[in-house]
Amino acid sequence: MVDFKELIKAGVHFGHRRSVWSPRMEPFIWGFKNNVHLIDVSKVAYHLEKAAQFLEKVAAENKSILWVGTKKPAQSVIYETATQLGMPYVTHRWIGGTLSNYSQVKKSVTKLLHYEDILAKAEKYPYYTKKELNTFQKVVERLKKSMGGIVNLKWPLGAIVLIDIKKELSALREAASMGIPIVSLVDTNSDPSLVDYVIPGNDDAPRSIKFIVNYLEEAVKRGKETAAVKKEEAIAEEKVEVVGVEEIEIDEEEEKKSKRASKKASEEVKHKVIKKSVHKKQDDEDREKNRSEKSKGSIAKIEQRKASSSRGE
Repeated sequence: MVDFKELIKAGVHFGHRRSVWSPRMEPFIWGFKNNVHLIDVSKVAYHLEKAAQFLEKVAAENKSILWVGTKKPAQSVIYETATQLGMPYVTHRWIGGTLSNYSQVKKSVTKLLHYEDILAKAEKYPYYTKKELNTFQKVVERLKKSMGGIVNLKWPLGAIVLIDIKKELSALREAASMGIPIVSLVDTNSDPSLVDYVIPGNDDAPRSIKFIVNYLEEAVKRGKETAAVKKEEAIAEEKVEVVGVEEIEIDEEEEKKSKRASKKASEEVKHKVIKKSVHKKQDDEDREKNRSEKSKGSIAKIEQRKASSSRGE
């Protein structure tokens, strides 16, 4: 849980003057002092924890989160956080259609990558003049400010984090129209009706912005660790399945071999039996032939004896 003292120390509880407040932020306001609204720290802690849990879940699903903060106090914090997490960001200017018309915005991203590639290979392949290369360098610098952070933007986008929805109104409306969950730091002068996860707090002080963003960053890191563990488990399960399939294939191969061996053995036995029966039949025929020949010989002898005895008489 968030420490209330740390929130107060960071100045998260300071709002705007009472004259420029938004009535829809009334549930988050504790009171006022010196004509300045004070935000309820307990509600800041509750909603910050709720938003952090949501972003952790999104990161655990291995989805991308877009970090947006173009006002000066937020630019450096958003840049550092997004680069450490390896996620897309916008810190210079929101390009209209970044979400709703990304196919067209991607053309500018492709152009940026193309010119960067030309400049990187300029020494090895000197096809362009020095003046042309200087022109390309200026184009790259201009595109990097607005497109450099969204080069690695991946879809589907899990969530978008905004600092000051009044400043990032175009991004807020695009994300809401696209159905992308919105997490935002909202001050007392802003309308939070389009925000899914409202974090009430001071969106002007660098310390306040840094505290909120760093807390969300820690939650996203935990989610990414969970996603990495799940990925390793999935790879391990796939390996086990592959080993199981190989064992099944080996068993099937051995079974086929044993079947072939038993079939061969049975055929050999059958062949031997047939051969033996053929030899036996041949032997029987030979015996029968010998017997008939012997009987014929004995009959012939008897007839000769009879003939000789008849001649003697």
